[in-house]
Amino acid sequence: MAVEVDEGGEAEEAAQADEEVPELLELIDEVESASEEELPSVLVKIGIRLRASPKDRDLLSDFEGINQIADILNKSNWQGEAMLAFCRIMPEVCRTSLVNRACLRETGFLVATVKMLKKALDTKDEHVLLAGCAAITAMCTANDANKQVAAQVFEEKGVIDDADEKPLHGAIFLLLDTLEAFPESVQLQTEAMAALRSLVVDDDTRKSECMPSALENREVLLSDKIYPKVRGIVENASKLASQPLKLTEQTLLLLREISRGQERIQELAKPKGLMMPYVRKALGSSEARLVRAALAVLRAFAFCEDVRDELSLSCETKGYVQAVRDHLGTPVVCEQGYGLLANLTLRNPAMASFLNDADHQVISLGQLVLDKHPDRPDVAKSVIQLLWSVSRQNPKALAEVRDAEMFVGLRKMVGEHQDQQRWHGAVEVARQFLREFREDDGVQRKAMYNEYY
Repeated sequence: MAVEVDEGGEAEEAAQADEEVPELLELIDEVESASEEELPSVLVKIGIRLRASPKDRDLLSDFEGINQIADILNKSNWQGEAMLAFCRIMPEVCRTSLVNRACLRETGFLVATVKMLKKALDTKDEHVLLAGCAAITAMCTANDANKQVAAQVFEEKGVIDDADEKPLHGAIFLLLDTLEAFPESVQLQTEAMAALRSLVVDDDTRKSECMPSALENREVLLSDKIYPKVRGIVENASKLASQPLKLTEQTLLLLREISRGQERIQELAKPKGLMMPYVRKALGSSEARLVRAALAVLRAFAFCEDVRDELSLSCETKGYVQAVRDHLGTPVVCEQGYGLLANLTLRNPAMASFLNDADHQVISLGQLVLDKHPDRPDVAKSVIQLLWSVSRQNPKALAEVRDAEMFVGLRKMVGEHQDQQRWHGAVEVARQFLREFREDDGVQRKAMYNEYY
């Protein structure tokens, strides 16, 4: 079983340790028979086993492992070392598992974690806060129902009080208070920032007809009363002397979430502010995660016309293109980079010509990106949007697209993926691009008639 660690000797030692850990079903049986003192150790082993055998992750719900653990923790009033141990293995329990995330909500563990966070904040227990933040991040990533529950936890009615249930201080406010209460703790700033962002980013691919809870949570951060606090927290994190990769990444991604509205974007992106130098520094990093986050922020900034003009300067645009070239093998960097460039060319023929000059060559680079990531619809959509925008505004770029037979490739892509839901956005953009230049022969939509005809 392969384990990712830095040194070869440590990898071998870790692999041997994983082999000594019992299989997951055996560990689930151990949970039921373990004493209060033994349970934390069993939970740690479950985390190790899930990391070593990720395909078994859903078995934790299928064989009622989560239910058993929750029942035991509930009897202990959701306190103690076992509760903290379970929180710490949440990244392994939840990663890629919608089933486990839902089960954690249904068994009451999610609500219990938020309440634990409140108690720890009252007592300033950084040790418990770290565990709680890590657990919330894991449970609320890509699960909109969990985001809603975490943000709107309710206290149980008291015996004497006959009133309806009273709202508890929800996770959003608890995390904001945590970030303000521990401004110098790099580790807690990192974990609390990640947890807060998990509540407001719309990353659940299962779309419903109603407004996602993530967007409702984000509106709370953008409210006139809360926004100044969030901005102060982001600025404080950017000024910390110690900047681990994860802290910088989470700070940038939270910055992207609050970069909404013309006035606020101008305040955040203005040259004399703190944030633009912070973003530019991350853009020049060798770490693809930071480059992707920086491009995401700049992409959000580009929705403001005044800021877009500043981002369109030659000294800036060369950096965006270079970032894509340097990280050509990383799809999320390519997607964000081309998304940013597409925003810069909106109703701007001069920029369309500028981005395809000898210093940028976005048409030929776009072909390289499409060839490198043929199975990524998000990448294809961003690249095709830019190709379309540049081609419709610059005849030379259109000629280059034709010479490179890119229309042929787009028709092939539409034919192969038009019936796949995850490719819907990329296919629709490609259809419009092909139709505008009458290159859609063979991929036109069939005429639709109602029953009358």
